[in-house]
Amino acid sequence: MRYHGDVTPLSTHSTLSEARQAAVNHARQFGESTIYVYELDRDQHIERIDPDFDAPTPADVKGPHVEP
Repeated sequence: MRYHGDVTPLSTHSTLSEARQAAVNHARQFGESTIYVYELDRDQHIERIDPDFDAPTPADVKGPHVEP
């Protein structure tokens, strides 16, 4: 399991089922609404997840933009 476009794995699993479940749990805990599933035969699909909360946006982290 890893973030989309990142080469560094967050975890490794023996089966697709284990990897998918770990990805779903991770997505829910970190407010992500989508996981990408890549299978060994290079098939891929997107799954929508109902996260536990909404992930923070840049505005949430930086605060509102203020003009000088």
